[in-house]
This record gives sequence, C-alpha cells and structure tokens, in this order.
Amino acid sequence: MHKLQSKAILDTKINSSIAHRAASFLKQAEIPIKPKKQVAANAFIKYGFSGNFRPELQAKEGRVLSRWGDAGWGTMVANDKHRNYFRDELVDAMAEMITQRWQLVEFPTWVCCVPSQKHPDLVPDFAKRLAKKLNLPFIEAIQKVKSNQAQKLQQNRFHQCHNLDGVFAISSSIPNKPVFLVDDIVDSGWTLAVLAALLRQSGSGQVYPIALASTSVKDT
Repeated sequence: MHKLQSKAILDTKINSSIAHRAASFLKQAEIPIKPKKQVAANAFIKYGFSGNFRPELQAKEGRVLSRWGDAGWGTMVANDKHRNYFRDELVDAMAEMITQRWQLVEFPTWVCCVPSQKHPDLVPDFAKRLAKKLNLPFIEAIQKVKSNQAQKLQQNRFHQCHNLDGVFAISSSIPNKPVFLVDDIVDSGWTLAVLAALLRQSGSGQVYPIALASTSVKDT
C-alpha cells in the first residue's frame, strides 16, 4: 500500500518583492489625528473647559506615523519604547513624513513635546532630535505638574478628560508661531487636544500634533 503524501493547500513561499512592497506601503500609511471638539461635561474643573473647544483653541489635524506593533514602523516603535530610546531611523521617518507627504498650509517654526514623569527623557530626546532634523528650535514649553493615571486606563470620554484636568502647565513665554506638538503614543487623542488648547491659551500659534504610533482600533 502506498503512503499518501500530504500536500500543502496554500503556497507557503514568501515572495520577497511583494513583502518588500507591503512593508514599504505600511511605512507610508500615516493616520490622521482628528481635532477633538466636544469636551465632556464637568470634566475640567481647574482648566475651565466646557462645551465645545472654541475654534481658536482646537488643534489642527495631526499625523501618526504608524499603528502600534504593525509590520511597518509600529513594531520598531514598540521595541524602542521598551528600550526607552527611539532610534534615529524613526526620527528620519517622522521627518520624511512631515516634509514629503504632509501637505501643510503653514509649516511650524518650533517644536515642543508631551512630558512624562515615568519616562522623563524618552519623548523629549526624540523631539529634540526631530527638531534638529527639521532645523527648528525645541522649546520645553510644557511641564507636568500633577501625577495622573495612564490615559489608556480611562474607560470613557469623561474620565479621559477629567484625568487630564490640572495635570499640565505652560511656560510663561512661548513663541506666537505654529508648533509641532510631539508625543510617542496616542490612543484617545485627548492629551494632545488639551495641550493644544493650553498652548493656544498661552499665546502659541496653531498646534500640529504628531506621534509615533496609535494604539486606537479606529482612526485617532
């Protein structure tokens, strides 16, 4: 009796050319950060935000380089986050996204970033190297003055907003020019929205949020 030989139903060989094109596509598949407008009722007791952000306080539409852990830049972002250092390749990728594929009506003239008490050097270091790559000054315009829980743990819009109330303060003197606001990971987008409003209140120009990766299951 002859033994039956199993045969793979699907071809398991990987076409290297297709794989390269797919990876290249993912590395240019940026995600928009859509401006937040409607503030949760009674969430901002200290900042006094209520109803809708006034148009002059809203962030402009921003950009996220990747989805967390994806086969493009997302895996590199995840690995580097755990190493507490974002490699220069990600700086180059972010700069390329900004200068070559993002059709900005006005180009920001300075860079600031979202501060963190848990990883105080991670995002500022990346933002400083990005600013240098873009030939722009980096300014430490934002201070974290109060500890809060991780935004990813907040279950609804009220808690996402209330968790940020009174957490940040803006420097007394900042340029009245458009600015890139840099973060590493974005989920709900409320941290960037609130900081944009605080920057605008303090006299900055338009605020353009940018981040390395999104953990959201939908567009940010």
